[in-house]
Amino acid sequence: MTPELHIVVTYMDYGKMISDSYEYAKDGLTKNLKTWIMLIVLTLLPAIPFILILILMLPSLMAYTEAEIPASVIGTLIIGFVIAFIMAIILGAFSMGYLLRILRGEVPLPEVTGFGRMFVDGIKLLVIEVIYLIPVLIILAVTAGAAFFSALPILMEMPAEPDFEALMPVLMPILGGVIAGILIAVIVAIILWLLAVTGVVRFARTGKIGEAFNFSAILATIGKIGWGSYILALIIVVVIVAVIQVILSFIPYIGAILQILISPAIMVFMHRYICILYDSAGNPADSSFSSTA
Repeated sequence: MTPELHIVVTYMDYGKMISDSYEYAKDGLTKNLKTWIMLIVLTLLPAIPFILILILMLPSLMAYTEAEIPASVIGTLIIGFVIAFIMAIILGAFSMGYLLRILRGEVPLPEVTGFGRMFVDGIKLLVIEVIYLIPVLIILAVTAGAAFFSALPILMEMPAEPDFEALMPVLMPILGGVIAGILIAVIVAIILWLLAVTGVVRFARTGKIGEAFNFSAILATIGKIGWGSYILALIIVVVIVAVIQVILSFIPYIGAILQILISPAIMVFMHRYICILYDSAGNPADSSFSSTA
């Protein structure tokens, strides 16, 4: 017997997904202002280390002109910003952990409680994101290294006043290699992002980091949704968020304040949207996984 080929075409109501996500965010925040305020605080937490570094270093910097700043002060400033960057990532774990609750399918919008659990979940999510980034970082590192070592002999022999026009035939292959490497990194990043979106929801639902890399299950879920529908759904939410951010950035003076106030709503909307997208594959939220600390 000849096996039958069943092709499932998934119809996705993007308008309903958008309206459901909007109502979820609106009701969850406007009916519980405490949650909204707490989410604003969590959003601002990563900025605190940078503010502290600036406050601590500003008196030292103001004592010098731009040309007089000693290398030791510049070095201290760089180290300070590196430490601030690391601290900002760690503090961002609280909001990341909270957003996982939305991906679990909790309705209505959960209150901001259980900070210990939020932090631990956020750190786990951070580890997942770093692992997903590794292939992209490797490609970029190999590209940069190959470009550097290819150009090094040319740079070593370059005269004090080089003729760049004459060097262009030699440098063009190196530049072409760099562009090709960056393009490959971008393509790989997009592919990994498509997988990571579903992988992170799997982690949120199971609490197991390994499920974020269960590629057979991830591909099966995306296959049930339909690759075209899945990609289009993600493009839609990215465009919506980008348009809102661009509009706010063009509003003078109060635009930055509005971004701070609205950022929790945007985050809630986006993660609820992804939750609905994941559930459209027939993967309802598992209420057995507790999100409380």
